Amino acid sequence: DLVQETFRKALEHPPPDTERSIRPWLFRVATNLGIDALRRRQRERYLGPWLPEPIDTERVVADLEPGPDARYDLVESATSAFLLALEALDPRQRAVLLLRDVMGLTGPETADALGTTAGNVRVILHRARERLEAYDRTRQPITPELRDRTARALRELMLRMGVGDFEGVARLLADDATSIHDGGGEFVAVVRVLRGPQDILRTYSEIVRFHDTWPLWVEERELNGLPALLVRYPDLGGRYARNVVFWVELSPTGQVAGLRGVVASAKLGSLRFRER
Repeated sequence: DLVQETFRKALEHPPPDTERSIRPWLFRVATNLGIDALRRRQRERYLGPWLPEPIDTERVVADLEPGPDARYDLVESATSAFLLALEALDPRQRAVLLLRDVMGLTGPETADALGTTAGNVRVILHRARERLEAYDRTRQPITPELRDRTARALRELMLRMGVGDFEGVARLLADDATSIHDGGGEFVAVVRVLRGPQDILRTYSEIVRFHDTWPLWVEERELNGLPALLVRYPDLGGRYARNVVFWVELSPTGQVAGLRGVVASAKLGSLRFRER
């Protein structure tokens, strides 16, 4: 939406100097729109935990190349772990970090996009990187090997849950594992973060007991840079979601450190779910 709005502004009110490259101007407009949108979202009250929107990263970032100064590649910048880590930053810190460390813009280019000085950009970037220190300590580059391990863990977890083998599920979980489900206040979903295997298994076993319904179909797809499952359930009426996106995040040792699910329909609009 922000990209579309940026190009609408470019068509309706282009920069006065059309002889120069329009790239810096586009970055400035898009960045300001993004900062305004983030500030609006942060003012809104959100029911339950918040998760990033699942996106098809193969389609979105396949044709994009970051600059030589990029610290994170574009696929990693779309992972849910990275996007959740960004929540620790204020809008201006986030803008600087994305422009410098993801898009690979230089300090002066970033300063131009934000209407500030290169010195101020350095200060903001330093503070933003400090806040992402915990993420950087545990970050895992998106490699074919990580994708394969994630896919195998996801399949085994879903298989064991499906047959009620919660002891097997427990063996897959890290001691500090968390489970987050985003219903956006629209559908039935756990409205708190589950922490630790015991809390997760107790809650999931209750869900299975009261919601013992097999999905119509399950499809594995790469979302946010890593394997995820699209799940379609029969219509149960009421506030039960039919469409679910589910994925896991692995610890550096290969255990499941995070279980994530999104059912909020506003976040699933870009994904195509089959009817049957």
